[in-house]
Amino acid sequence: MATTPVLVFGGATIVADGSFANASEVSSLFEVLKSEGINQLDTAQSYGGGTSEKLIGEGQGLSEFLVDTKHVGGWFPGSSSRKEVFERAIISLERLGVEKVNNFYLHAPDPNVPLEETLAGVDDLYKAGKFNNFGLSNFNADEIKDVVRIATEKNYVLPNVYQGNFSAVSRQVEKDILPTLRENNIAFYAYSPIAGGFLTKTTAQLTSGTKGEGRWDPQSKMGSLYHTLYGKPTFFEALDKWNEISQATGIPKAALAYRWVAFHSALDAGLGDGLVIGASSLNQVKQTAAALRDGPLPDNVAEQISDLWEIVKNDAVTNNFDVLRAT
Repeated sequence: MATTPVLVFGGATIVADGSFANASEVSSLFEVLKSEGINQLDTAQSYGGGTSEKLIGEGQGLSEFLVDTKHVGGWFPGSSSRKEVFERAIISLERLGVEKVNNFYLHAPDPNVPLEETLAGVDDLYKAGKFNNFGLSNFNADEIKDVVRIATEKNYVLPNVYQGNFSAVSRQVEKDILPTLRENNIAFYAYSPIAGGFLTKTTAQLTSGTKGEGRWDPQSKMGSLYHTLYGKPTFFEALDKWNEISQATGIPKAALAYRWVAFHSALDAGLGDGLVIGASSLNQVKQTAAALRDGPLPDNVAEQISDLWEIVKNDAVTNNFDVLRAT
């Protein structure tokens, strides 16, 4: 039987104006996650301006979960001095109501602060017992190597987990990031396995009328990011084929996406790799868990999905942060 990667629930929808917006809703979410065997939560200082951490901390039953969070880093340039890394993390712990977190990530490289200084702050936190594992997110391969080199030279805590953008239409990490992670014994956690919801849409939904709603509203910050990442002719061509695969097989589009990443991609459960799932309702959590219990896709379906990468690869960015780098 195929082994499922570590399943992590992404907390981007646990925010004050999101799908799980109060302690009662978060507590209900926790109950469903536990019933589905998902016991790890992922949040970030940047999610909802800190409201994600606060709401997670207010949920009943949090002690039964591993909790991960992320220092804001390059999403808020200049925030990553030794002192501020430490102080922001303490605020995160206070919001979450915990003494320590499981994985503590740098959410993106901070171009305004020397890496050595940032890593000193991370190591201070580690020595103070504030997290179990040090993680990186949205760093490129050379930046990962720099972190490993500096941490080794300074005898700082080494990263052992990395979170990156990965789906059937977002596979640039395979080129040099994944080999770098494997060389350094760093597990890979895939975020955006449904490409921010792109793989649940149709071309018509994203090109006509308002060109999307909710988090795909092009007038919103998140919607603008998603349209920049995926609103390209090659991606719409791939999306049309994606919809054809779903219709021909009778497998829902989200299920295709999750099952391909979990069982047919470069993820390796044996190396501790994980899959960050998202949901805007309790029913979506149940649907995703059920889809993953169905295991691998038929070989011919998996091959058709894998072939879509050839259509989009020249237009695909590596990580979401690359959009900000380009500005």
